Amino acid sequence: MILADLQDALTRAGRLLVRLEATRDRDRDALAVRTKTVAAAKGRLAQRDAIDTYLRELQQDANRRSVATFETLLTALVQEVLPGEKPVRLDLTTERGLPALDIGVERPDGGREDVLEDNGGAMTNVVGMALRLIAVVKAGVGRFLALDEADCWIAPDRVPAFYRVLDDGAARLGVQCLAISHHDIAGFDAGLTVSRIAGRPETGVAIDGPAASCAAAWTPEMPGFRFIRLIDVQGFAEATLPLAPGVNALVGPNNHGKSTVIRALRAVFYGEVRDSLVRAGAGAARVEIGVAGGRVLRYVRQPKRTPVNLWSLHEADGTLVQENGTTFETGGRDVPAWVERLCGITRVEDLDVHVAHQKFPVFLLGEKPARRSAVLSIGREAGLIRDMQALQRDRVTDDQRTVREGEREITRLREALAALDGLDESGRALHALGDETATLAEAAARLSAREALADRLARADRLATGAAARARVLADLPGPETGAELGRALAEARHREGVGRRVLAAATDLARAADRAAALADLPVAPAPRDTGQATAHAARLRRLARDLADAERRAAALHDLPTTLPQPVLRPDAVATARRLAEIGRHLAEARAREAASRDGLAAAEAEMAAVLAATGGRCPACGTPAAPATLLAGHRHARSGEAA
Repeated sequence: MILADLQDALTRAGRLLVRLEATRDRDRDALAVRTKTVAAAKGRLAQRDAIDTYLRELQQDANRRSVATFETLLTALVQEVLPGEKPVRLDLTTERGLPALDIGVERPDGGREDVLEDNGGAMTNVVGMALRLIAVVKAGVGRFLALDEADCWIAPDRVPAFYRVLDDGAARLGVQCLAISHHDIAGFDAGLTVSRIAGRPETGVAIDGPAASCAAAWTPEMPGFRFIRLIDVQGFAEATLPLAPGVNALVGPNNHGKSTVIRALRAVFYGEVRDSLVRAGAGAARVEIGVAGGRVLRYVRQPKRTPVNLWSLHEADGTLVQENGTTFETGGRDVPAWVERLCGITRVEDLDVHVAHQKFPVFLLGEKPARRSAVLSIGREAGLIRDMQALQRDRVTDDQRTVREGEREITRLREALAALDGLDESGRALHALGDETATLAEAAARLSAREALADRLARADRLATGAAARARVLADLPGPETGAELGRALAEARHREGVGRRVLAAATDLARAADRAAALADLPVAPAPRDTGQATAHAARLRRLARDLADAERRAAALHDLPTTLPQPVLRPDAVATARRLAEIGRHLAEARAREAASRDGLAAAEAEMAAVLAATGGRCPACGTPAAPATLLAGHRHARSGEAA
């Protein structure tokens, strides 16, 4: 393998080493993280039984506390209104993973009876009213409750007790109530705020109530409704029902418009309305409710117009309320979200908790046990605990999977790291090989330099040998004197050759002139020209021709005596041979001089190259290392053998 291949192999090995080291470091980090994760999962699994036991006991305790509290409250309310009635019992179970509440009464023999199916209407009225109070409070919504004939099945002599319980519960829970009843006013305690229906629907229903005392009971920022004003709402042309904190009652004969107030509230807060709400002959029905801060919530039903329903919020001076760039006025079929936020009245689990319907006096008792629990938030704490139990089960499953998969991954990582145990030693060996390769590269560079120097020395030796051979050849050439005689002979021969060429040219001109003279002798005498410009030109031309003819005749006379052929020089055979040898010697001499000049140039170049080599080696022979000079090396330097002195 040559050095370049070795260096390339080392480079590839270095890159592979870097990748393997990165893989090893990544696997080490992954092993540490996976080991920590598996250890944590095993720790949680070790506490599994203790956590399950704790959550189970916590759930049982929460169920006991929730059920016991509601049992006590409901039993107290029932026995306050209906003395001697059986205690209320609650059973909290589970249906499809959700808390389910059964409501019944306990018989003397320890059995259970259903409140709705197995008991009278009075029991249903009391339990239903109590359940509404509980639902309003537990749902975390607006604390307002409107009851329409909630006492319909209670005997007149027990009605005062019913309202005492309602008044006490509302005061304790901070709930504002409006109770619609047909019972005699004498059955109500003086602590309630009582208003009554006056007039008839045919002529316009009015409401008589303590408006002044109700207004005096409020401070500006207290939550609650100050009044309910009805304008062109069924039998009401315009009437105002004043409201105070606590329990308010509206009484009057049957079918005189008491429940119209409930219908108006359901229209405002549930959007449950028909065009029949509008008074006959009027263009629109309007409901106004006084709220905190002197503001008025207004609802308008306007048939055959768009929007058919319009909700708006007004300041005390009648202007629309605007907050943060939003105007509180919305039209449409659905109740605006801002009305729900303002009053806190909304359906809970799709049930009308706040505003009861006259035709459905039973609340929650006819619903399924799971829905009862959801509305009353009974078992909510237990439900949270069940969520914790479900979360614990999911976490146990996840931990088991983590341990199972993590141990497999840990085994794989350890095997992979074991295969890379010798990676550090391999790295050190690779670095050592790299250092040795660098040393070899330096030695190879020095060797290449010496090989180039040897090539230059060999070329110089060949040049010197050729120059010596040429010098020996040139030693046999004639001297300078022989060369001068040969030059003079050559010059004389060239002169004679030129004279011959000129004689031949003169003879040719003489013959051409004689021919012209013969041609002109037979020409007729030219007539006298007319004195014209053309004749003048012809005369000038004839004169030139006459002069040329005279000149030709004179040259012919001068050449008349010359021989017609050139004499041939008489050369001796030895002279001819000598001349040829001299010519050949001249050629050899020119070639020798050229070779001599080339030899001098080559010798000078060899000496310069030798000087450069010696300068590079410090004035020592590159072959044996002894001191030497350029001329000495070219002349034949004797190398010192092993053991000889330099």
